[in-house]
Amino acid sequence: MLTLMIFSYLLGDNFLYRIAIHVFVGAAAAYILIVSVESVLIPWVNLTLIGGFSNSNFLIGLIPILIGVLLLFKVSPRLSRFGNLGLAFVLGIGGAVAIWGAVTGTLLPLASGAARAFTPANVVDGLIILIGTVCTLIYFTYVGVRRPSGQIVQALPITFAARIGQGFIIVTLGATYALVILSALTIFTGVIVNRLLPLLNRGG
Repeated sequence: MLTLMIFSYLLGDNFLYRIAIHVFVGAAAAYILIVSVESVLIPWVNLTLIGGFSNSNFLIGLIPILIGVLLLFKVSPRLSRFGNLGLAFVLGIGGAVAIWGAVTGTLLPLASGAARAFTPANVVDGLIILIGTVCTLIYFTYVGVRRPSGQIVQALPITFAARIGQGFIIVTLGATYALVILSALTIFTGVIVNRLLPLLNRGG
């Protein structure tokens, strides 16, 4: 039923679609709340408050409390400068973790995979991967020369490579979109086969 309510959006925005979206959003919010309580709050209480005030974990556990108190100062316009300190801690730590995860989980595996592609049997594939990677990175390069009129012009090699990178990006996004559509249709077909057909057979 929820699947059909989501697909009803093809006919336009309607109350069935909005009900399904509210159900999904509410379930996701409840799930996040339960995970936060069980995975964050309860372990924090066990390590700090229940562990005893003399435990070193108690001092470490005070750090998130202090950051949370600093973030509460953002509510007041006069004290918002103290809230900026807590926000700086959150953004700095989050940015460092995100960058480290991107480097170790994405960039290094991609680089090692591209290096392994250069084998005598896969020279063409390796060149395509190398050209696609380099040109895609050049596409996101915004280095240029400012003319007296104020217009910023890039060098011809950079522009040419950026066009090639743009083509690789378009093909990648198209293939990704097609895979998403195929996955959704596969799930929808499975729901029909496993859920609806048995009901129809019983009715028959």
